[in-house]
Amino acid sequence: MINIAVCDDNPQFAGLLLQHLKKLSAYKIPPRVDCRFTPAFSSAKEVLEYLKNGVIDVLFLDIDMPEMNGFELAKTLCESNPDTVIVFVSSYEEFVYSSFEYCPFRFLRKSHLTEELDITFQKVIEKCVLNSEALLFNTTDGEIVLRIKDIICFEGQKNYYVIKTVSGAEYKCRGTMSSLDEYIKKYDFFRIHSAFIVNLEHIESISNEGFIVTKKEQRLSVSQKRASAFKDAYMQYIRRRISK
Repeated sequence: MINIAVCDDNPQFAGLLLQHLKKLSAYKIPPRVDCRFTPAFSSAKEVLEYLKNGVIDVLFLDIDMPEMNGFELAKTLCESNPDTVIVFVSSYEEFVYSSFEYCPFRFLRKSHLTEELDITFQKVIEKCVLNSEALLFNTTDGEIVLRIKDIICFEGQKNYYVIKTVSGAEYKCRGTMSSLDEYIKKYDFFRIHSAFIVNLEHIESISNEGFIVTKKEQRLSVSQKRASAFKDAYMQYIRRRISK
């Protein structure tokens, strides 16, 4: 079940967006996926109140709202409900670049709602399905299943590699980085160095000095020979997340 919500202080637009989303859910999702919609929220406060007992998997969130704006709510959700997929919705296109700081999945322009909502909704559903995807690893302590989104990076150590996760737990596996790279290549991972493979979702910043910082403040080196390909891959990843 995917729980979808809309938060906008304009009740007319919120109702329109919710109506469009319900129509799309009738024919744009895989048969195995079910969607449930909450009544539209008119403020960030209502969202936070609902989350005390409810779950929101996807939030279509207006930015320009009184009291607590969309950016402030997104920051709170990143800390308290990091699994919530946020789609910013705004009339102000200049907010696109400012929104990156809050790690939205996409940015939807109100003036282009009919053109952009269809593909945005499809990508959101794909993201929710991906969030539940997991991989099996044979660690030195036995088999373990990890959600892809919970893996920050892999670090090679001779004939082993270490899996580093968002919880801080680490798992050691026997195997080469090349075989690992082949195993996970269809997901959003990139080998930035002979010793590091990073989950693109967890990148916080990229420096000009040849390293990246993850959202868990881990600093990883990017090899010079891989730098150009990495930047291209990361930009493609960003473009998939943010509607043009």
